Amino acid sequence: MALVRKEREIPLLKMCDVLVIGGGPAGLGAAVSAAREGMDVILLEKRAFLGGNITASYVENCNYFLRNTPFKAEGLYAEIERRCYEEYGNDNARSYNQKAFSSEYLKLYLDKLVQEEGITVLFHALVNEVIMEGSSILGVIVQTKQGPQAIQARQYIDTTGDADVAYASGVGYDQGREGDHLCQPGTVSLRLSGADTRKLLENGRDGLSEIGRQFKAAYRAGETALACKRQDLPFGRLTHGGLISYVNYSCAYGLDPTDIQDLSKGEMECRTYVYDIYHYLKRTYDELKNIEIASIAPEIGFRDSRRIHGCYKLTIEDMESNRHFDDVIAVFPRFYDMLAPDAYMDGNGSVEGKGFAGHIYEHVVDERTFEIPYASLIPLGVDNLLVAGRCISADHVAESGVRAISLCMMTGQGAGVGAALAVKGACEPKDVCIAELQDRLRSLGLNIPSKEGA
Repeated sequence: MALVRKEREIPLLKMCDVLVIGGGPAGLGAAVSAAREGMDVILLEKRAFLGGNITASYVENCNYFLRNTPFKAEGLYAEIERRCYEEYGNDNARSYNQKAFSSEYLKLYLDKLVQEEGITVLFHALVNEVIMEGSSILGVIVQTKQGPQAIQARQYIDTTGDADVAYASGVGYDQGREGDHLCQPGTVSLRLSGADTRKLLENGRDGLSEIGRQFKAAYRAGETALACKRQDLPFGRLTHGGLISYVNYSCAYGLDPTDIQDLSKGEMECRTYVYDIYHYLKRTYDELKNIEIASIAPEIGFRDSRRIHGCYKLTIEDMESNRHFDDVIAVFPRFYDMLAPDAYMDGNGSVEGKGFAGHIYEHVVDERTFEIPYASLIPLGVDNLLVAGRCISADHVAESGVRAISLCMMTGQGAGVGAALAVKGACEPKDVCIAELQDRLRSLGLNIPSKEGA
């Protein structure tokens, strides 16, 4: 059974050159880069703040895997990392990942950044419907407290993470792993106050890392009696005042991240795990005996969902062989991280398992990299749309590398400059000059190889 909605006129709220939907890392990369190309940019965000999973799901340890490697942050991500730290500092008593964000300060900094760049930001702006004219988007519908309102642009960029705009435009997509379409679990992180920082760090130790290792051994030995199937226990910053900025543990498996019923189930299921792990830590470790729950992440965070059908589908074979693309818009250290979609916890973490033999966790090795082609940002069937972030055109295993937060921002920069060049050239994004696109990205601090050096 279905209900039929009456036709109605949708008031036009705003018009712009480039409309970016989604204010996470990819959206920030797209919006700031397009604005720096002289575009009139509007950035829509469904939440009340920017930053995506960094701020909404407490995922502060974005580039932890670059420690002790030859690689450094690039482009806008490096700028944000530096300027946010300079302005707000970062209370982290652990030696581990000193460049982790403080997500609450990051909210403040990102507000200032977008205003400095002249970007119009609209919060509480959920987009799940578009108006098409042939193969082009005529406008998007923003669901607001005053009813649906339309925004029109010359070029659109989908950085929703779930490819919501591409989906609404009729773009084909894949979701989850091949065969059963299972996605990685959703997680609700928590913050803890009252940790004994002195004890956790005495004699040069990193007590939180030790607790993580002890927990995994106890879980595998069947000693924890916890219902959540996740065995790892990653911790975030530890402040001098005893705040643990996140515990990334409470996972719900078998969810469809695009299904409202699964989302509701996952939120409540994960919050029961939050309470379980809080009590486990409090009663098990003397350093944590006085902890309290300081906050629970405002929403469940997901690691993958829809991946668009694009002009080129990036594969794990491309990434493993470091295939060179003439239209490369980002180069990234070879790194993969996939939580087992089916909660199967055995396996050696190797990429060869492709998500069917346990988790995937491949460290950065030497100077190995992979490339992202511009064609993977171009959806099939819609002329004035680009997609950036974890939902670009890629296979499920490749997405475990594509989803890295700083790389999402880099693909956002590629989309932002691509959209700006399309506006300036009065052409479709697929027809922009690739050499000019790459030159502009180099000027923005991205390490794009020259054709001669390929």
